[in-house]
Amino acid sequence: MGLLALLAEGPSHGYHLKAAFETRTGGVWTVNVGQVYTTLDRLRADGLVEPVEVDEPDPAGRDRRPWRITRDGKDALEGWFDEVAVDEPPPRDEFLVKVLLALGRSRAEALAVVDRHRTDLFRLARAERRSRAGVPDGGASLDELAATLMAEALSARREADLRWLDQCEAVILSHPLEGATDA
Repeated sequence: MGLLALLAEGPSHGYHLKAAFETRTGGVWTVNVGQVYTTLDRLRADGLVEPVEVDEPDPAGRDRRPWRITRDGKDALEGWFDEVAVDEPPPRDEFLVKVLLALGRSRAEALAVVDRHRTDLFRLARAERRSRAGVPDGGASLDELAATLMAEALSARREADLRWLDQCEAVILSHPLEGATDA
C-alpha cells in the first residue's frame, strides 16, 4: 500500500519508489529495491499498477520503467486509508514471550528480564530525545515532518512499553506463582 500511495502522487520507477518510501517513513523503514520490483509485479498481476510505456530505454541499461497506479489501485488505496489499523490481539511480541517463559523458571528470572528490557528502553528513549533536540517546530519540509512524526511515534511506543513494564513488574510481584520458584 505504501507503493500505491507514492504512485498516487505520480508515475515513478522502482528505485525512486524505494528512496521515497524510506524518506517518507522518516528513514526508519528500509526496503530492498528488489522487493520493490517484486511488489510492483504482484501489484501489476492484481491490476493495481501498470507500467508506463517509455519512448527511449535508460541509456545505462537500468530498469527505469515508470509505473502508475490504476483506477483499481486508487480504489484499493482509498479502502486501505479508510481501514482502522489495529493489531489483532494478542500481538506476537518476543519480549512478552520471554517474560512469560522466564516466569516458569522463577519470579526473579522474570523480573530480571523486565529490568534488562527497561534499562534498554530508557537508553533508547534518552538517545531518541537527544537526537530530536534540533527538530524544527515550523515550516518543515515533508521529509522533516515525516522524520518528526516517526520519531514521535517511536517515542510514544517506548513510553507505552515502559508503562507496560511497570505493570508487568507489579503483576509479577503481586501474584503467587504455582509451580515456579521464587529464587
